[in-house]
Amino acid sequence: MSNNILKNEISLELAFLQSIASKIFLCPFIGRTKFQMIGYYIICVLILCTIMQLFLTLFIEGSKDWIEIINVAPNLGVIVMAYIKYTRINAYKEFYEQIFYHFQDDFWNMVATKSKEHQKIIKTYKWLVMVINRFLVYYTMPLALTVDSFPYLLMVYKNKVHGVSGEYLYPYDAWYPFDKVKWYAAAYIWESFMTAIVIAVFTIADVMHVSYVGFICMELKILGNCLEEILSPHDVEKMRKGHNVSAIHRTVVRKLKVIIVKHDFLYKISSKLDKVLGDAMLLNYSLGAIFICLTAFTFTVIDVTYKRIRYFLMFMSLVIEIFNNCLLGQVLSDHSKNLTEAIYFSDWPNASPEAKKLMLMFMVRTRKPFQLTGNGYIVMNMNSYSSICSTSYQLYNLLRTIYQ
Repeated sequence: MSNNILKNEISLELAFLQSIASKIFLCPFIGRTKFQMIGYYIICVLILCTIMQLFLTLFIEGSKDWIEIINVAPNLGVIVMAYIKYTRINAYKEFYEQIFYHFQDDFWNMVATKSKEHQKIIKTYKWLVMVINRFLVYYTMPLALTVDSFPYLLMVYKNKVHGVSGEYLYPYDAWYPFDKVKWYAAAYIWESFMTAIVIAVFTIADVMHVSYVGFICMELKILGNCLEEILSPHDVEKMRKGHNVSAIHRTVVRKLKVIIVKHDFLYKISSKLDKVLGDAMLLNYSLGAIFICLTAFTFTVIDVTYKRIRYFLMFMSLVIEIFNNCLLGQVLSDHSKNLTEAIYFSDWPNASPEAKKLMLMFMVRTRKPFQLTGNGYIVMNMNSYSSICSTSYQLYNLLRTIYQ
């Protein structure tokens, strides 16, 4: 498979990312039309209105019954995180644009034209990114449809089959400054629409970051392969025979400098990505355990079937969202650490003194891995995910004991 075909496949995946991001007015990152910017600000205002609505619900309903605090708090936290994700992408639009075009154009300078190993790496990572992204998109479509339609369908079922009347169900059951029973249709449409918006924001943000982190790891893998093969057996044989020794050493030094420059660029964009995601990651870590605990507690102790199903779906979504963030951090860190091994396994004993110095300096630099953190306070990796799950379980047991 030629590099042009692979480049077209990567471009198609980036085009898919661009297509779904445009659905919530985030793409193009730079150069959006006036209409697209109006759409962006409308969504921001709608999310802020929902945050205010749920905050008032927490204050009014929570003062009457503490169980209502448990019901409302996860919804409020999820919408706050959605707002942070949505506005952060817009605030750093130049940065997202830079990564987008890097993998569309600049990245291919490092791909060897006839290297089957490079082609294999690109095909593997492109396939992984595509599978994960399609799962995220096609998982959230039925999720949004289920969350939005299930309350109404259950209410109709109870009314017609069991003759239960006077019970009104909503997607997230918030407070309104008017009689929400009298204006049931309006309240239901509002909650369904905002639920779909929040799910879309989470999905598209996750697809975007999975794509970028996946392609960063792909480039790190290619850099590692370039390091391992920086001195081919053919070059070593020629040097032993005294043929073109100076030219080969100059070529190795030149290749090393290019690899170091590419690695420096990846380090900078990874650090910037860490800064962009820092607030959301910190919330995920600090509040993730609490929200998982609250939703698990709610669907296990509450008697209302509808609420059990609703909070079970929210519980599963939170577990998947936090797992996704921690896995991204773990994969990025592991790939950056592997560069150190790639330098060690290169044929460095036959390199020139200048190349050996560059390799040594580069090895010291690669010992500090790329990381995704919660504003520098906590590293997002699988250890953090294990810690979140463990804390959630402990809090869950504590709540069950208090409740009983």
